[in-house]
Amino acid sequence: SAVPNGVSSEFDTLTRGPLAIDVSMPATELNLNTILMAREKAAAIWLNWVLDGSHGHRPGAPVNTQYVYDSKYKQNAYSALLPIYSDWFGPTDGPKLAAADSGPLDEGYV
Repeated sequence: SAVPNGVSSEFDTLTRGPLAIDVSMPATELNLNTILMAREKAAAIWLNWVLDGSHGHRPGAPVNTQYVYDSKYKQNAYSALLPIYSDWFGPTDGPKLAAADSGPLDEGYV
């Protein structure tokens, strides 16, 4: 049976998408096939959404709106990744990898 791993922090809840799955289960053929089907279904849902033209940039919409959203997301992504990457890769490389994975903040666009 699958056991939900849960979220590691508030920042994790802010950065996970609605299709995120994080469970632990025994490595059996049935479980592997179940995971593969779930991933395929999630990919199909995502692709249908992203390819739907109604979700694209609205002409005339303030460009700053996307910038504000992206900046906040990158801050939350860094905060979610920092403790995990620091644990995995150590206090020197963990912060560097968290910064690289979450993208440049405001100063990266100047």
